[in-house]
Amino acid sequence: MLSASADPVLRHTRELLLISEGCEVNTSLSKSHAHELIQSHSFDVLVIGNSLTPDTCRELAKTFRVRNPQGKIIEILVANWDAPMNEPDAIAIGPEELIAAIRQIAQA
Repeated sequence: MLSASADPVLRHTRELLLISEGCEVNTSLSKSHAHELIQSHSFDVLVIGNSLTPDTCRELAKTFRVRNPQGKIIEILVANWDAPMNEPDAIAIGPEELIAAIRQIAQA
């Protein structure tokens, strides 16, 4: 899976969480790094953090969908009243919902 976030602390914390849950994770360090990873690897899941700008979120999602048409996108929201910045396959508010969304996608 690819995890994308603009916040270095959230990025690292999310990576540790996902690894602890048994996920194989590549974490992008920047928007350009995320694009490089998408172009050079196949991913089942893209996790989009809420610290990304709406434009970056949409751009990464579009690139991901072209390169990984069967892949799924999970967007992390700050609160349940926030609207997603793109058209994710799942949304998550907090780490428990993120792990639940990943498990649900893996079982589908």
